[in-house]
Amino acid sequence: MLNLTNIGLLATYNSKNSTLERTHDCTISIDDGIITDINGADLSRNESIDCNGRLVTPGFVDAHTHPVFVDGRENEFMKRLAGVSYQDIAKQGGGINASITAVRNATEIELYDRVIKRMDKFIEMGTTTLEAKSGYGLDTESELKSLRVLDHVNSAHAIDIVSTFLGAHAIPPEFNGNPKGYFTLLCKEMIPAVAEQGIAKFCDVFCEEGYFNVNDSRIILQTATQH
Repeated sequence: MLNLTNIGLLATYNSKNSTLERTHDCTISIDDGIITDINGADLSRNESIDCNGRLVTPGFVDAHTHPVFVDGRENEFMKRLAGVSYQDIAKQGGGINASITAVRNATEIELYDRVIKRMDKFIEMGTTTLEAKSGYGLDTESELKSLRVLDHVNSAHAIDIVSTFLGAHAIPPEFNGNPKGYFTLLCKEMIPAVAEQGIAKFCDVFCEEGYFNVNDSRIILQTATQH
């Protein structure tokens, strides 16, 4: 059993009345990863961690992440602040297409190394569970590769990852002018392949003008539920 002692402030969310509850100067008892008591610990018999009067909260849950990529696109953020549109950034070789090219060219091991380091940072910042989407591969093998990376990292890391297949993130460059061709690939090949490998719990669609309309989104999600 483990005790977290000398907690200055324990902040928890009460889901029954949607309030933040505060408990000052307390101790938490943990047995086999489960919180068993607050302020009822036998400090003489158990291992303890002194929290030095600091704040303790439940782990954060990040419900929308895209951690499988090669390099960031922070430079595009400055362009957006300067008023450059997403369309113009894409014409300059940036945007999602830049991420797609990098993910397709990366090996599974290279992506794994990058993602597991990102999970270290999530844990460091207090996130203990996250939903993680694919969506930067946008061909069958690259999407499967991305989801396998998430599956392997989830097995190897302390963080809990819930994987989502987001093949319907955008129309990849090789299907420019042929969005229905990519739609067919999603439904006929990609979704069945993801389901066969059992590497995603959910399926998502970017339903937006210029990407996937409501009817397309409905069919993609219905196809996913059938697998």
